[in-house]
Amino acid sequence: MKSIYEEKVANIMDNYLRINKKFLWNAGLAKHLVALTYTMKDKEIDVDKIKKMKDYIKNKTRILSSFRGDMRFILSGLLCANSDDDKEQFDFMIENEKMMKDAGFKSTDYLPMALYTLSSTYDGDDVIDHVEKAITIYKEMKSNHPFLTSGDDYALAILLANTDYDMDIIQEYYKELSSQGFKKSNGLQMLSHILAFSERDVLENRDICLDILYELKKNKLKIDPEYYPAIGIICLLPGDTDELKSDLIEVTKLLEIQNKYKWLDKGMNVLIAASLMASEYVKDQTSENVISASLNISTQVMIAAQQV
Repeated sequence: MKSIYEEKVANIMDNYLRINKKFLWNAGLAKHLVALTYTMKDKEIDVDKIKKMKDYIKNKTRILSSFRGDMRFILSGLLCANSDDDKEQFDFMIENEKMMKDAGFKSTDYLPMALYTLSSTYDGDDVIDHVEKAITIYKEMKSNHPFLTSGDDYALAILLANTDYDMDIIQEYYKELSSQGFKKSNGLQMLSHILAFSERDVLENRDICLDILYELKKNKLKIDPEYYPAIGIICLLPGDTDELKSDLIEVTKLLEIQNKYKWLDKGMNVLIAASLMASEYVKDQTSENVISASLNISTQVMIAAQQV
């Protein structure tokens, strides 16, 4: 195994233990997400900073708002890990909350992650137009898959609004993958959206995804549909596919023997492994790079959705 991945697994374990000691009563999955985010950014957990940010969010929001409980903790960790201006970024989120609701986004437990995604990926001048484009994309998603699309797709719609998305391509991915054995599900829909960021041919990406899925099964790492997006993360990474598959298996198996990770769902460890790999491949790319931002945010959104 590459030494960089061994180092990342050691770092995520150390970050988790640090945060677990300070935030004992928060849900384990939430702490895993924050530990992962810090590790992806090559940072050491700053528990005092997270605590101060958590108090800041509490003081800036209502008791019955969506910014409560584990979501408050998750956002505190993500903001502190990803931004030097964490309070300013959260203020931006609050300022745009009403505008997003007016556009059609519902006040659900998924809205905070949509606001976080907006604040993390959009730096233009016309937020209203961007949000209206996002809700149009969401409604189109809902029209194509009415029983699969829900609030956990809000953040993806925000991400797609940053691109010249093609819903026909997304639907083609969904059709091709489902015809080859991927189960029709919200996870497959999310995988299709992630693959839409690729410039490769649809059939080529379909075959790569099938190869990755087969390799996981062969190594007794069969994953449930909600973790299909992990396959998309690996598919989008540059490099030799066989090497990427091998690295994914090795990193996942290394995670599985860690004390605090062996109790996680196999699919979650695959997702965490894919995210650690992605952070290494895209760290030299600028924050404006669509794929880089999309991989990072998609990972955070997926795990946060599991927590919600």
